[in-house]
Order: sequence, then C-alpha cells, then structure tokens
Amino acid sequence: MISIVIPLYNKEPYVLETLQSVVNQTFQSFEVIVVDDGSTDNSVAVAKKINDPRICIIERENEGVSVARNVGIEHARFDWVAFLDADDWWASNFLEAFVKALNDFPEEKIFAGGRSRVFKNETERYAHPYLPKDGSVGKVNYFQVISKYLPPINSSNVVMAKSLLKEHRFRPGMKQHEDHDLWIRICAQHEVVFINEPLSFYRKDLQNSGSASGFSFTDFLNYLKDIKTVSEILSSEEKNFFKRYYNRFVPIRYFQSYYQYSETQRKEFYTYCKGLLSKKSICIVRGLNIFSFVNVYSIFKKLKG
Repeated sequence: MISIVIPLYNKEPYVLETLQSVVNQTFQSFEVIVVDDGSTDNSVAVAKKINDPRICIIERENEGVSVARNVGIEHARFDWVAFLDADDWWASNFLEAFVKALNDFPEEKIFAGGRSRVFKNETERYAHPYLPKDGSVGKVNYFQVISKYLPPINSSNVVMAKSLLKEHRFRPGMKQHEDHDLWIRICAQHEVVFINEPLSFYRKDLQNSGSASGFSFTDFLNYLKDIKTVSEILSSEEKNFFKRYYNRFVPIRYFQSYYQYSETQRKEFYTYCKGLLSKKSICIVRGLNIFSFVNVYSIFKKLKG
C-alpha cells in the first residue's frame, strides 16, 4: 500500500481533478493525505466533495509547502510515500506502474515516472538521453541526468521509501526549489529507478512559475550550502556531473534574483561562491555585482554561448 501526500493551498479550480485522478487509479490500495496550508479560497470545500474514506484532509494555518508535505509524511501509515501537487494529476495506471517497479527492483528506494508539462493546449513530455528507452524501466544516476537537463524527479512523479523521509525532510520555510533541495540530499546515496512512461502531468503557468521569479537570499544560500555538503560525499564522477549542473544553475538563478538582494547580501553570496563555482560562473556573479543589468546581460549571453 502507498501513502499519497498532497499539499493544498488555493487550488480551488484544480484540486477536484487532482483527487479524481487518484481515486480512479487501476491500483486501489492507497491512502490520501491532503494537507491544507491555510487556503483562503474554497479549496478544502472542493476537496471534500469526493466522499472516499481513504482521503484524510488535515487543515492547518499557513506555514508553507515544505511544512505541509512534512506533516503529510508524519501522518503516512504505509512504507511507501508518493507526492502529488494539488494542481497536477496522474494517468490512471500511475500507481500500478510504480507497484510493478517496486516489485522488480526490491532493493531500491526511489522511483520516478515519466512526466509531461501542460501549458494551455500544449503538452510536452519530459525526455532525456540518459533515461531508459521509451516504455522501459531502469536505474539512472540523478547527478548525471541534471548535468545535462532538468531533474528526473519532481513533486508529482515520485514514490519513495518512507524510511528515507525519516532521515531527510523538506526544508521548512523554503519557498522555491524545496523539492529539488531534498532530492539532491537523498540521491547522493541512492540511484533512481525511472519508469519511462507518460504517468504524471503538471500545469505550467508562466505567470506563477517559481523559476520565473527571484530566489530569496536565505533559500539560495541554504541551497548553496546543500550543494557544498552533498558534493563532499559524491564519487569523483558524480561530483563532476554535479559541477556541470550547479555551474549552470547558480548563475542563471542569481541573474534572475540579484536585483532583490542588498549590497551586503550580494557580497556574502559572492564570497560563498568563490570556493564553489568555476571561474566562468564566478565571473557572471561578480559582473552582476559590479555592472549594470544591460552590460551583464550581454556578458551572460556570450559566456552561455
């Protein structure tokens, strides 16, 4: 059996479809823990429209998505935990495919499935050269995958052993990349079994996308600290993969965020990055701290090219 954790905050237009995608699964042995994080709309009322004894709704004051997921983990009764965001949905065979993979790979603890991004009327399926071939299942190295592209795991396509989540939790208060922050810590010691089928679907709203807005200074610094800590326990090969990732990711996110940081914070950020990033990436960070937006944008385009 599987415990499904769904954090909920102001998703009134979508949560019914999300929950229906769960109760309509071909595999029916599960429980659903919906943790409402102080919604100010009718999200909870909509969620309660589905009368299913397997669905438990916990209502709390707003403390952020990380705390909501952690509360869900604490209430999970089963050995495997799946995560699903309240505006995403699953294919009807999502759980069935995962249960088969769990049986085929009994020693593994992290399982992820193929996902598709839905924006307006377009659907784009996640693809990557390091994934198993289409329609198959196999193990992937998380750090090898992110060295080239987006992570193989997101907050709606993963099932993992609850035992892992006793050691590692979502970072409370973190508003962006809180899921990726957890994945890098867990995947430093575990491979990912990837089911390359279109099993989960997530909405991409560019106006509300976290990746389109600034990364708070505290969140960013904590993320950098995790990068440094995780790097110390990786193999040499994984460390090189990871370097390729964060030397691309950090400058891009800093470019999107630095305008909201104080001069003192920018200096602190630069000091911390000096011992972590490549010379090219440090050049971008330093340039953002010194030059105008226009000048740095032209520098950034040249370095990226």
